[in-house]
Amino acid sequence: MDESADRLPRRRRALLSAALGAGIAVACAPVSAAPAAAAAVITAQHWLTPRTVQLTVATDAFAAPVPVEVTFPAGYEPGGARRWPVTYYLAGTAHDEATFRAIYDGETITADYPSLVVSPRGDAGFWSDWLDGSAKYETFVIDQLIPLIDASFATHADRAHRAIMGESMGGAGTLLLAARHPDEFAAAASLSGAADTNMPDTWNVVSIAPALQGAAPDAIYGPRASQEIRWRGHNPADLASNLAGVDLQLYTGNGVYDPAHGETQVEASVGCALESAAIHGPSVSTHERMLELGIAHEWVELPWGCHGVALFQYEMRAAITRFEELFADPAAVPESFDYRSIEPAFEVWGWDVRTDPARAAQFLDLHEVSARGLRLTGSGTTTVTTPPLFAKRAAVTVTVDGIRSLVTPDAEGRVTVSVDLGPADRQQQYTPGAVASARTAEVSFEG
Repeated sequence: MDESADRLPRRRRALLSAALGAGIAVACAPVSAAPAAAAAVITAQHWLTPRTVQLTVATDAFAAPVPVEVTFPAGYEPGGARRWPVTYYLAGTAHDEATFRAIYDGETITADYPSLVVSPRGDAGFWSDWLDGSAKYETFVIDQLIPLIDASFATHADRAHRAIMGESMGGAGTLLLAARHPDEFAAAASLSGAADTNMPDTWNVVSIAPALQGAAPDAIYGPRASQEIRWRGHNPADLASNLAGVDLQLYTGNGVYDPAHGETQVEASVGCALESAAIHGPSVSTHERMLELGIAHEWVELPWGCHGVALFQYEMRAAITRFEELFADPAAVPESFDYRSIEPAFEVWGWDVRTDPARAAQFLDLHEVSARGLRLTGSGTTTVTTPPLFAKRAAVTVTVDGIRSLVTPDAEGRVTVSVDLGPADRQQQYTPGAVASARTAEVSFEG
């Protein structure tokens, strides 16, 4: 196994082990049966072109198996010693796994691009786990597809050689997944993505999108009036602070038709209005939020561009040029990070966080997290377990709001500390009339 697998979060290492145990070696050997423990397994493969294979993946994230296309770089050899980066491509609303290859001519665009491109089907799910649990797009991509691809192909199984991009709904999904999992992707590019659901035009689209696949409106996050916290907990603009360690590109057109760039009248009839009314504004809003927070990013506001093939192809070519530069010279992992989440339990950058079971849905904010300590803002009793920072240490001095104690690390060198953030709030954040009582605590480590 690639040494980089040792740096994967624990849940990912378990899935990777399960996939490897299944003997999966797509394009190297016949598909093998998976053990019962595997949450996702390749059950079939079909070559579409000499460079692209369609996989059928059985997964508990959906009611039926899902197709995924993998486009290989020129020179890829399944049994070769060379390892390759991986770029995940997220399609727009009601598009599918074939869109990148069949509509956008992805094989031509990536003819000289030294990376696998993996394109899963996204339907109209906005790349999120749905509130009722009937569809789990985020779980599928992050917890299942990434380790499955790394176990099945000759890839660099590490963050430094993994990027994500997508157009329209996929652009929003790109920033969403990168913001909720910044430890998984070194780079992300939103290609004309509707990236701020706090804007009414955008949240209306997200509300009605499930109807395109036969589901009820608001199936993704629930009604915004009563579930605003869930909307914000999946909104790139609200999660922008999480993206500080990711190399970011944001592209948007302005809705002005320009045949000189290959745009057609057919695209212009709908795409110009869509780009100007539903895409440009949310993109600008997200860009401005990043500026406000000091989040470095490449902002490309084109003086032309209608929501369609020509614009997306232009943005793709620019995005992968930057990705290739990063893969050749990977950036260092951040020494410290900020992170916010509404999840009751989460793991990020190797830190495991468990919030108070009595706490209603609300943001928990982590600030300046490093081997030296962190600050937390939220409510209720929160349990934090560090990465294995303290191997071979008999004890670590943990100070919480000025109160010192000695803590014995576990066998892996992790320290667990319980932090009192006051009474757990019982009303969901952003619910009309809700009163929040979040407080901040400071934790430091010595030893």
